[in-house]
Amino acid sequence: MSRVSGLKKGLAGVVTGASTGIGRALAVLLAKQLKARLVLNARTLQTLEETADAVRRAGGEAVVAVGDISQRQLAQSLPDKCLQAFGSLDMIVNNAGLAKPGPIESLTPDDWQRVFQVNFFAPLYLTYAALPHFRAQRYGKIVNVASVAGKVAFPGSVCYAASKFALTGMSEGLAAELARYGIDVITVCPGWVRSEFFSKNEVRDEKNPTLIAQKNSPAGWLMKYCLSISSEECANEIVRACRRGGGREIVLTGPGVLVERLAGVFPSVVQTLITKVPADR
Repeated sequence: MSRVSGLKKGLAGVVTGASTGIGRALAVLLAKQLKARLVLNARTLQTLEETADAVRRAGGEAVVAVGDISQRQLAQSLPDKCLQAFGSLDMIVNNAGLAKPGPIESLTPDDWQRVFQVNFFAPLYLTYAALPHFRAQRYGKIVNVASVAGKVAFPGSVCYAASKFALTGMSEGLAAELARYGIDVITVCPGWVRSEFFSKNEVRDEKNPTLIAQKNSPAGWLMKYCLSISSEECANEIVRACRRGGGREIVLTGPGVLVERLAGVFPSVVQTLITKVPADR
């Protein structure tokens, strides 16, 4: 297989959370641009099969691995499944995510454990399983989909933010540690991405950017064209980062970039402002 600007034509990889949103958009884009061969994971068979069909129509190959990615045995099995199906492993995309919105008093320690299992430990398990193959071939791409919430924590999303802070920290550290072995680690920190994520995680309709962007109103126009991006736009940015290579962190959406930059330069000001955000999300 020949390299294409840091990515391989016909690359073989694993994408979690592939049934909808960013995961689906990225899988289809990889198939369209690179004829990618992918193991697709999510919990719902029907939507996962729909993604697999879309990948095949785009020129790639796909096999599905249905199940809860927080289960350690499943996460660890995905690289071997890719090797068995396609004979190689070039990329893993840790995209599956879970949120439990609301003030801390409304959450239980079990809620926290569940969110961390999906958002942090599942990527950790999958990364450990893929690393021996990447190091042996001195090539690999690890894409960790975190969040702007993994850079700045807002009231009402403390549990989610904590898990994404953990993922961002792991991802940034791995990027520095693994570069010497030819392994790129891309940390993706999106802001509002129009997808099914918000409805699946019980975000109220009036706070759901996907639904707001569908409104024929100034608020809808602003959300659609200024404050958020589509899953497809997010996928394009991820592929661009992978093509450039190197350990990179990309922050997506205008508001996401603004908040992240301001927090870095004026942390106390941002902290004061976010205390005004209601925790009831």
